[in-house]
Amino acid sequence: MRTSIKRVLLATAVIGLSMFLHAEPILFGNNALAGQSLDAESVKAVLLGKKVSLGGTRVVIVIAKSGDSQDQFLQQFVGMTTSQFQNHWRRLFMTGGGSAPKVVETEADAVKLASETAGAVAIADKAGASGLIVLATAK
Repeated sequence: MRTSIKRVLLATAVIGLSMFLHAEPILFGNNALAGQSLDAESVKAVLLGKKVSLGGTRVVIVIAKSGDSQDQFLQQFVGMTTSQFQNHWRRLFMTGGGSAPKVVETEADAVKLASETAGAVAIADKAGASGLIVLATAK
């Protein structure tokens, strides 16, 4: 019986790890941002509130409270965890330096809200954001 439980736990861990390793985090945008593509410097500028529009459309940042793809993407492009990113925006908002991102529960919620909001950008795994405009991909 114990051997069976160990095998199940091991299989679950392997599946979870393989999903994490095959994740492809992207910054995607609402269809109003069609034709836009961002280099690493522009991604950082948008996410940190230094660039507030893309192609004449005001950017609305949507983030999940937590998410593996989001964490991986933020680490690569802005060198922050999700918590640090949220603290950055809290400080900016309190000093009048920008409009705080819309925070949702999950990456799936971020995909849904961004798909419905003109100018919205969000981070999720590419598989979960199919059909939306890919602005940048993490490596």
